[in-house]
Amino acid sequence: MRKSALWLVASLSIATTACVRTHTNEATGKVDVDVESPTKRGENWKGELKGQGMYASVRGTSWAAYKEGKTTVTVRVENATPGATFTWDLREGKCGANGAVVGDRSAYTSLNVESDGKAGTTLTLMARLDEAKNYSVTVYGSGSQTIIACGDLDD
Repeated sequence: MRKSALWLVASLSIATTACVRTHTNEATGKVDVDVESPTKRGENWKGELKGQGMYASVRGTSWAAYKEGKTTVTVRVENATPGATFTWDLREGKCGANGAVVGDRSAYTSLNVESDGKAGTTLTLMARLDEAKNYSVTVYGSGSQTIIACGDLDD
């Protein structure tokens, strides 16, 4: 009897603390499987930005969170040239794929590098990210398409 009670408590604990969610990309058929809290609303992505070419020392992070029809994106870089201004975007696909920009391109704000070599910004896009798709954040040199850093987002 005691083993049955322990098994029941363990089963209920697992059932109430985690659930499996799946989402299928209609275009590719790829299935995304997530194990997470049943009380969680929305979806989160995170990524590590890595400098490219002569900007290899630039590093950063990116986060995206989808909730209630909006996606909030935060981008931070460090080891950049003080006083520099960078543009950036969130795109469908992995780094280098040059996929479609997510949301309205005019909504993206610049990254203005401070004297300590750090910059960051947060914005909200009226766009829904698809769990079954890949996304990446790309940082560009001001007024150019030179890639400073890029990072794939992972949910």
